[in-house]
Amino acid sequence: SFYLPVACALLMAGENLDNHVDVKNTLVDMGIYFQVQDDYLDCFGAPEVIGKVGTDIEDFKCSWLVVKAVERCNEEQRKSLNENYGKADQACVAKVKELYNALDLQGAFTQFESESYEKLIKSIEAHPSKAVQAVLKSFSGKIYKWQK
Repeated sequence: SFYLPVACALLMAGENLDNHVDVKNTLVDMGIYFQVQDDYLDCFGAPEVIGKVGTDIEDFKCSWLVVKAVERCNEEQRKSLNENYGKADQACVAKVKELYNALDLQGAFTQFESESYEKLIKSIEAHPSKAVQAVLKSFSGKIYKWQK
């Protein structure tokens, strides 16, 4: 989402990508943050705000939320997840969302978001070029706490 467009622009400007590894690393981290945020909003975002009804649970997507759920759940919770995840039945979706709430995945996301943003800002501010910092901060400002 972030690195490839910038890499294309750098190549078109005649730059050697090996000279911009720090920018690449920052942009890849930004892309990971953006994807996790998208996974979170798919489940917990209000459809009238995000502009869609999320279907990651029904579609059996390997989202950040289900990975976190598997990491945090006990055997009984895992059984429930296996029985209900990936089914279009709204009762099954509700059970998965109940499990997500029981595992405090909203809190886990809030922590991830805070830590990711802090890491991004530190890596951006470590870049020697103020112009590059401005571009990267502009990107991060567009996605941090983004709601749709």
